[in-house]
Amino acid sequence: MKHSTSLSLDPLAESAVIAVCALADAAGPERWSSGAIDDAATALEVLAGALSKLSPEAAELLEVVPAAVAALRERVEHAPAAAELVRRADTAADPAVLSTGLRRALTAHSLTGHRVHQLGPALLTVTLDAAHAQALSVLLAARRELPRQAPAAEDELHWGAGPAETAAASLTVALAAYGPGTYARVLASGQITAGLSPTAAAQVTGALNTRPSPAAGSSRPRRRGLGDGWKGINAGR
Repeated sequence: MKHSTSLSLDPLAESAVIAVCALADAAGPERWSSGAIDDAATALEVLAGALSKLSPEAAELLEVVPAAVAALRERVEHAPAAAELVRRADTAADPAVLSTGLRRALTAHSLTGHRVHQLGPALLTVTLDAAHAQALSVLLAARRELPRQAPAAEDELHWGAGPAETAAASLTVALAAYGPGTYARVLASGQITAGLSPTAAAQVTGALNTRPSPAAGSSRPRRRGLGDGWKGINAGR
C-alpha cells in the first residue's frame, strides 16, 4: 500500500478528530436535529469514501458505510422527531452484548464468515454471503410468530434478479417481522448487508436461540415414505 508524502494529511485528520470529539461530547439524545444528523452522516460517508481509496481491501471493509448512512437518512425522514430514535429503550442495551450474542447465534446455525458491526447507538449491521443470507431468512421466517409480512413493491422487483438480489429481498421480508427500520441490501462485493435496530437485533438473536416448537399431532414416529397400507408394516401382528 503506497501513501503519498507530497502533502501531509496529519493536520487535517487531527482537525477532523478534534471536531468529531467535540460533536460527540456535545451530543445528547435530545440535541440531535434532522439537519445535524444529516451533516454528521454526510461527514461519515465522505470519510469512509476517502479511506476506501487506500486499497481494495479497505474499500470492501468500508462499503457497508454508505448503505448504513442511507438507511439512517431514510429512518430520519420517516421520523421527524429524530431524537426519538435514540431515546427509545432499545438504546439501553449494551452494544457489545448485542453484537456478541448475535455472532454466537449465527455461528450456532453454521452461518459463518459473517461480520457484525455496531454503527452508533441505533444501528447494527450484519454482512454475510448470499447463500447464508438466504438461509438466515428461512430460519427467521420459520421462527417468527407474527403474520407473514407482505414484501414492499421495491423488494418485489429484486425477486429472481439474481442470487444476491433474491437473498436480500427475502431477508428484508423476514426481518420486517422483527421491528421497523430493518433492511437488507446487496453490496458491490455481492455480499448482503442487513441493518437492524438494537431491539430488532435482540429479537433476531432470541429467535435464532429458540428451538421451533414441534408440530402438533400424534407422538408416534412416522415412517418416512411408508404408509400403513404397505404389506411389511403390519406383518406378524
